[in-house]
Amino acid sequence: MPRSTFLFLTAIVALASLPSIQNTASADPIGPGCGSCQGSIYELLYDPTPVATTPTTQTFRITLSIDSSGYTGIGSGIDTVAVKIANTLVSGLLQSAPSGVGNWDEHVNQGLNGNGCSGGGNGFDCVQVIAGGTVPAVGGTLSWQWDLEVENGALFTDLLEASVKARYVDGDRNKVGDLLSEGISLQVVPEPGTAILLGLGVLALAAAGRRF
Repeated sequence: MPRSTFLFLTAIVALASLPSIQNTASADPIGPGCGSCQGSIYELLYDPTPVATTPTTQTFRITLSIDSSGYTGIGSGIDTVAVKIANTLVSGLLQSAPSGVGNWDEHVNQGLNGNGCSGGGNGFDCVQVIAGGTVPAVGGTLSWQWDLEVENGALFTDLLEASVKARYVDGDRNKVGDLLSEGISLQVVPEPGTAILLGLGVLALAAAGRRF
């Protein structure tokens, strides 16, 4: 078999061995044009391997990223965000956030309204900048990460089944513009090995093309 043909077939096999590439290579974010997105782009990712398990629960690492570089509102920052990945949470723990975890108050099974984290909202984990804390400025990408514990089989993995909320504020921490409140798809974090295999496949295709 000619070497060029071999390389071409190798590339095809490598690409065909990635049946989940559409689910893992892209986070499939919402925005910038969704109803309350205000020009920003939002993505919600999770590692499908639980960070902890019990006989009845699983704890997943969840990451919310907001790319506010295209923000079209008049706010200067985001002081409150909330995510919902199940009908109810067993527990939640913020792992990282702008200016550090200590910059945020966390409220498990509380939603978000125009005044910040609310008293209701089962299934949400809401975090809000503490009094006197640093409000992260819009204009770049902001990320929050949680370990959220849910009952076995309760994780929202269907299309747009999860939810995300965010509150944009001015310099005095007064809400401005719409409260972001949208359905979002919880997407699997891309695996490094998947990206490497895809790259090898593309290189093999390029090499085969040159030989042809």
